[in-house]
Amino acid sequence: MRKLDDAYIGCGLLWLAFGMAFGIWMGVAMQLNFSNSHAHANLLGFVSSILFGLILRAYPSMRESRLALPQFVVYQLGAVLLVIGKMQIDAGGEPTLAKIGALIILLGALGMLCLFALRRNAPVRLEGRAGRPA
Repeated sequence: MRKLDDAYIGCGLLWLAFGMAFGIWMGVAMQLNFSNSHAHANLLGFVSSILFGLILRAYPSMRESRLALPQFVVYQLGAVLLVIGKMQIDAGGEPTLAKIGALIILLGALGMLCLFALRRNAPVRLEGRAGRPA
């Protein structure tokens, strides 16, 4: 997927907006018990998504892999589930969803590692203006 780097950066910016709004709510409502889930949203959502997008931009052959799109979906799904699970824990609930999300996001991170290890030096397919091979 040619624009997967943009998708990662866009998701990262959405995570940033969520993290900031969540942090503001925490402060206003004095719900500081949610600081763990707030940190996970910012680090695993915002920071990692932006970094993954920049890595894909620096190594264009990685985003052409058939693994790239599933890796993106798995990582973002894992991040959402983990953050929601952390919010449940911070509210006094059970850790089941956080455990599931943690395993899924780990698979996403391992997918990025595989992409980097296998595709970072692969030749990039050039395309002309109309999207056809040059």
